[in-house]
Amino acid sequence: MLYPNILEINLSDLSFEIYESENLFDKYMGGIGVGIELLNQHLQTGVDPLSPENVVIFAIGPLNTYFPVASKTCAVFKSPLTGNLGESYAGGRLSTAMRFNNLGALILKGKSPEPIYFVSYEDGVQFFNAKPLMYMSPNTTGRIIREKIGHPGNRSVVTIGPAGERLIPYACATVDRTRHFGRTGLGAVLGSKNVKGFAIIGDQPISLESNTKYKQYRRVFREIYKKTTETNLMAKYHILGTAAGILPLNALKSLPTRNFAESYFEEAENISGEYFASELLGKRVACGGCPIGCIHLAILRERWEKGTVADIHSIAVSYDYELIYALGSNLKIGNAKDILKLIEAIEKEGMDAISIGVVFAWLAEAYERNLISPKDTEGELIRFGRVDDFLSIIKKISKATEESELYYSASKGVEELVEKYGGNDFGIRVAKLEPAGYRTGYYAIMGFLIGGRHSHLDNAGYSLDQKILNKPITLEKGINSLINEEEWRNVLNSMVICLFARGVYDINTTIQALDSLKINRTEEELLKMGMEIQRKRLQFKYAEGFSLIEAYQRFPKRFTEMMTAHGFLEKETFDKLLTIYSDEAEKRYTIKVA
Repeated sequence: MLYPNILEINLSDLSFEIYESENLFDKYMGGIGVGIELLNQHLQTGVDPLSPENVVIFAIGPLNTYFPVASKTCAVFKSPLTGNLGESYAGGRLSTAMRFNNLGALILKGKSPEPIYFVSYEDGVQFFNAKPLMYMSPNTTGRIIREKIGHPGNRSVVTIGPAGERLIPYACATVDRTRHFGRTGLGAVLGSKNVKGFAIIGDQPISLESNTKYKQYRRVFREIYKKTTETNLMAKYHILGTAAGILPLNALKSLPTRNFAESYFEEAENISGEYFASELLGKRVACGGCPIGCIHLAILRERWEKGTVADIHSIAVSYDYELIYALGSNLKIGNAKDILKLIEAIEKEGMDAISIGVVFAWLAEAYERNLISPKDTEGELIRFGRVDDFLSIIKKISKATEESELYYSASKGVEELVEKYGGNDFGIRVAKLEPAGYRTGYYAIMGFLIGGRHSHLDNAGYSLDQKILNKPITLEKGINSLINEEEWRNVLNSMVICLFARGVYDINTTIQALDSLKINRTEEELLKMGMEIQRKRLQFKYAEGFSLIEAYQRFPKRFTEMMTAHGFLEKETFDKLLTIYSDEAEKRYTIKVA
């Protein structure tokens, strides 16, 4: 096995160390496996997520760069939004740059005395003054850094926006213009460390002949490439992207609409993946090492006035299913261009679009119910279906201080709004995280709750709901399906494979790919690793004060009021599912679920 280096940076004195850790990569491969182990080693329990004592780990895996669609980088840290495990994944060129830099992991500790960005080369790190970049958008910052450092084609640039600098707990980090570490607040943690951005330069050659069983590697690569490009396993991601899900979920009455109060959006046709592709799509872009091109960029043409001359400028805006749900159907916005305007405005601030979209929905319903007043909103109207209402408050939220109580609370997320103003019944969040866009049934909601990072991508509960529509299963089988899926995804997230390719990388394919890289693992060993990683994720969460029972008790009443493809969801069934999960988790992971 080729053991990459670990780069550890102490931001407090701008020092760094590069070292190897064969045992770590041999045991946990990379990605979330290496990331959670390093987090446990370097982070003390109970620290403030926005203090210098928090630690950020970026880690890639053994399949990155060597195989198609193994293109993600894993980031782990303590989340300022949820207060426990922060875990996020991003594509772009970051994993490729780290591979060609011979980096398996990057560790950020401490806090820089002044705003900086840094550049990692194979043999060292350079630090630069970032004061001139303060409060610039992520993409403007990225452009300036790229112009400064050069190395086109061999680099990846990660940046934060004003929201991260202002420590908004759902601030994201932008990677290479169009990809993001979106969930759980990495942007705020980087901002708390005075890191405006960083670049990885990867320009060192890799010898396939010496690092692989070359003939076997070529055969396995061709097989994976063929499955990726010549079958239907990934075709939808190229053709329409994840936005292909809008119309099918709407037809199933599972598309969150009007702050999850409804499950069918009458204007879904106008914001569907089909509509975006036919009317607004400008081009498709791929992450490094991926032949799919799932990144769909729409062209938004905007007019502005310069003196007496009207001018037009065009902006490329990345869209996907989650953004269309959070800023479209869930806000009752049925105009695709309006959604693009919201995406672009949020992108400039550097905020997670899912979280702020769900915050918008709570504000609109609270305003409608007179839970918040025009005095609270500082005279702003906040209404469903009115894009200008939401555009007008984005900067108010991003720049909010404690004097502006409503927007300051909004900048902290739905949980903070509910604590301050009430409205728990319609405050849509699970374990303090605003959820992805699925009203499919019990397992989507339970998947959010029990997932290590409370993401739909932890265990695909939304997918299980759809699979069992005409094939009912027992509650025990449903919970075990979620648990097994999450453990297997821990394996994929240690490789680090894009989960869009989960159908390509079945367990046999994964074993063959590893073997061609001189990494011999059995099915039993991989599954055991996935279970051990899950144990470590859960141990971290509970050590940081997470309570499954408390998170469940904070469920909004709306979860048991909404119609889904499985009918109305009943609290009694949720109670049973929680008991089944708690018993199984305690047995598997030897932890006390509380």
